[in-house]
Amino acid sequence: MPIATSTEEAQKQLGGSEMDAVLKSIAIPPRPLVVEQLQAELALDEPDIRRAAHWVSQDVGLTIAVLKTVNSPMFGLSRRAESVEQAVGLIGLRQLSILVTALSVRSLLKGDTQMLARFYDTSSKRAYAMSRMAKTTRTVDVALAQTFGLFCDVGIPLLRNRFPNYVQTLQVANMDTERSFTAVEQLAHNTDHALIGAMMAKSWALPETVCLAIRMHHDYPVFLDPKIPRDVSRLIALGLVAEVAIQRFARLHSTVEWAKGGDYVAGALVLAPTEVEEWIEQLIEEFATGIE
Repeated sequence: MPIATSTEEAQKQLGGSEMDAVLKSIAIPPRPLVVEQLQAELALDEPDIRRAAHWVSQDVGLTIAVLKTVNSPMFGLSRRAESVEQAVGLIGLRQLSILVTALSVRSLLKGDTQMLARFYDTSSKRAYAMSRMAKTTRTVDVALAQTFGLFCDVGIPLLRNRFPNYVQTLQVANMDTERSFTAVEQLAHNTDHALIGAMMAKSWALPETVCLAIRMHHDYPVFLDPKIPRDVSRLIALGLVAEVAIQRFARLHSTVEWAKGGDYVAGALVLAPTEVEEWIEQLIEEFATGIE
């Protein structure tokens, strides 16, 4: 499937008849019932927090994971949550839904343990960084930023499971200074992680803005396209800032993606270039505290 070069093409790919076939061929995990229930509750005019907490509490493993995360430094709560109902009362139903969705992804993805650990660490840092920036700069909805941060690279472990030589493709894509990351993947496998991630996000009923941003997050000409929804370009820009901060924190000071798209970030986020650098340095400092 070709790379999407416009919003219209991306929407067509994600809504086309080919989507079902791709979902089956790549073994994209279906949306868990608890995620579906929480999303349906959120859509109501008057969501019932107790009902939502009850659904989550039916799964002991999920309950333990939710409480562990909510009581971690990431949320910085003034008091501990001892139950899911207390947790949702402290962080809100929308945040609970995002958290349960992220934890469900972790429980469903299969593959090399070490690779998945790196994926989860990066996703966690990205989601933290993006929600942190979104909350302060008010450039995009915080929940959208967090959700994109968690999901944008979910296609990578899925393709790793599908193609035995995908690790080699990743190595080439991470070093290619001319072609887009997804162009390298398409040439090798006739698909790419941005497409697969966006399809999974759509099948899990995540917001369309998030699905489009995932699909196009390696296609930096989007920053020059006036038809691209503002929130989509801003999510991609925030993701780039988070990514370069993660890379520098890991002492990888040269990043190909930042070289390709970094010049567009300040304009997309309506920030001065010096402010962007300040954000990168600040995020690196916060990663060092383990707060993510």
